[in-house]
Parts: sequence; C-alpha cells; structure tokens
Amino acid sequence: MALLSVTDLTVTFDEFTAIDSVGFEIQPGETLGVVGESGSGKSVTALSIMRLVELGSRAKVTRGRIDFEMPDGSVIDLLTQPERSMQDIRGKHVSMIFQEPLTSLNPVFPVGEQIAEALRVHEGLDKKAAHARAREMFDLVRIPEADKRFGQYPHEMSGGMRQRVMIAIALSCGPRLLIADEPTTALDVTIQAQTLGLIKQLQVETGTAVMLITHDMGVVAEVADRVVVMNRARVVEQGTVDEIFHNPQDPYTQALLSAVPRLGSMAGRVGPEPFHLAGSLR
Repeated sequence: MALLSVTDLTVTFDEFTAIDSVGFEIQPGETLGVVGESGSGKSVTALSIMRLVELGSRAKVTRGRIDFEMPDGSVIDLLTQPERSMQDIRGKHVSMIFQEPLTSLNPVFPVGEQIAEALRVHEGLDKKAAHARAREMFDLVRIPEADKRFGQYPHEMSGGMRQRVMIAIALSCGPRLLIADEPTTALDVTIQAQTLGLIKQLQVETGTAVMLITHDMGVVAEVADRVVVMNRARVVEQGTVDEIFHNPQDPYTQALLSAVPRLGSMAGRVGPEPFHLAGSLR
C-alpha cells in the first residue's frame, strides 16, 4: 500500500490553474523526485499535500484526493481533514523543508528553542525533555559544537547550518513523509552535496519517505528511486530513475535531460549548439 496517493489533484488561483489533474504515489521509505522548471507546479503540489496552499491566499483546491496512511494503518484523505487535525499531522506525520531556511526560521528565537517548540507541540514533552531531545537532533544532523549552536539565532549561522536546523525541525517528531522543496537551492555546491547526503543517510536511519522537489536532474539521478516530471501544471511523465533517464518518452523530459551539461560535449566544436527542443515546447 502506498504511503501517500495523490489523485486528480487540481488547484486554481483566481482564473489560473496552478496544478491540473496531478496524480502520483509515494511508497514507504522511498525517495520520489519531482522535477520541472520554475512555475511547473512542483511547490504548489507540495503545499497542497501540507494543506498550506489555501492559507493566506486566493488559491483553492477544486478537485482530487490526497490519501495518506497513518501509523495505525488507517487511510485518510488530507483534503477533507479539519484544520485542527492538520495541525497535528503537520510536523508529526508529514514534515516539510522549505527552499530558504533564513526566511523559514523565526529570527527572534534561538534555533534550539525552535526545535524544542516542535517537540513540545507534537510530542507533549516538557521544557527539559524537549531541550534534551532537541540537543540529540543537533547530533543527528551533524551540527558541530551543538551546545554552542543551540543558543544561536538563525542569522548567526551559515546557510548550510541553517539548512541542517531545518532538517532537524522537520525530523524531530519522526514523520513518515518528508517533503524537501529545493532544499539546496541557496547553497554552494559543496554544501549541497553534504545536505543531500545527510538527508539520504537520515532516511536510511529513520525509514522516512522523501518527496524531493528540484529542477536539478543531476540531484534526482543521485538520490531518487522514482521520478515525476511536471510541466505547465501537469504531470507529463513518471517512472523509475532508469526509465526516465535512459528511455524518456515525453519531449519535455527529453528537453530537461538534454539541458544537463556533460563532460566532453563541446569536444571538436567551436561553440555550443542551440537548445532546439526548448522552443517547440511553448
């Protein structure tokens, strides 16, 4: 049975269709890569799963189901749950890492307190127990000098360390599904590799399924088990990593793959060739 099953999901923003009849599944413990250019609907899909897309905006889910398997084996449609129930589900059963940690973390609270807050809200721990567990999370995500870092504010940490704090918050309550929305976009290449390696290692240790949203096909090839390709609000293709990379069927998927730089591709040429497929997709 799938951990998460999205069926015919459609979201509109005023007269604009943000995502149109999107459907896919995530199995327990697997990594699903969701790829596509900016504006293709990747983040809207993630926010719809978290039931955040309708909060503070004119967006509206007009059709579909999002079935999620709870720890007791029951299956619920997240779209029909009251907001109070979703407050319990977010963070505890489904967590999300947002693109930019500096804007996602609260600037006026130490990072250790922000991890402890999630534990107090979702796990019912008292202040002492929450602080002890938050300190353990610092070790889990490999933050050095944890005792010193615990009391730091977000602006006092590097981008890589802030991203590790976000991962610690997201994993602190042992969620069954972690949604990572372009978690390495604002990081340099070395820190990107460290962050992705950390997510993969923690996934092995905790058994958490991961929905990784990215526009980087190289990242997908490295960490994903299956891939969903989105373009212009729709899913245009999905399959295993081998199927998508070695036998892509949709022209848009072929265009994404052809845009990935390859060593030696300029050998014997004066300059790069035009990207022919891009114009035909508009």
